[in-house]
Amino acid sequence: QPAPEDQLADWEVVDAFMAAAREGDFNRLMQLLAPEAAVMADAAAILAGTPERIDGRHEVATFFDGAAHTALSVFVGDRPAAAWFHRGKAMVLFDFTVVDGVVRRITFRAEPELLAQVTRRDGNDRRG
Repeated sequence: QPAPEDQLADWEVVDAFMAAAREGDFNRLMQLLAPEAAVMADAAAILAGTPERIDGRHEVATFFDGAAHTALSVFVGDRPAAAWFHRGKAMVLFDFTVVDGVVRRITFRAEPELLAQVTRRDGNDRRG
């Protein structure tokens, strides 16, 4: 277990996870996920075609492995996240819960009110 000062900041964890997903780096995905990691989705995201629920580190890593090519780094409020964009518009937010330097939960969210709060973020900068 890395010392707290060695841990990645939440936004670094989110960006490392999305990079590993795009690159198909399964082992890195596994490292970045908590053992009890899960994916959830709100009703709007399920209608948009996301899975309703995925449980377990291996299953979540398998789902994201080689995926998320059209996802971009964003903020929702002041929290780092990622979102799937289509024609310049955020369609589904990937809302990360990062605990102790690993991803515990990812919630796919697509409520229009929430997507309206999504702002693009430069991956190298914690404040976009």
